[in-house]
Amino acid sequence: MMIQILISILAVIALLGVARNFKKGALSKGGLVLWILVWGAAVVLVWNPAVTNHIAGILGVGRGADAVFYVSIAVIFYVMFRIYGKMENLEHQLSEIAKKFALKDLEK
Repeated sequence: MMIQILISILAVIALLGVARNFKKGALSKGGLVLWILVWGAAVVLVWNPAVTNHIAGILGVGRGADAVFYVSIAVIFYVMFRIYGKMENLEHQLSEIAKKFALKDLEK
């Protein structure tokens, strides 16, 4: 019961942060919906763990906790891949900007 309460409190705190970021314009509507779904799912799963056993059966995994763990690891790797791609893109853009400024300095 204690873990359910703690995760529910954490979800509310996270959703408040999401709402604050959305109001500041730092988060799109799609991002807002995504985070509401993620934190909502976390609360539903922690209060009704039988759902994870059903999902595990669909995925062919023995236990619900294992299914949650495997899916979480896959999501983490996907997010890391996306972040890495964005970092590479930013690094390329920064290099292009630096080149342009260097060429402008040479022209002067």
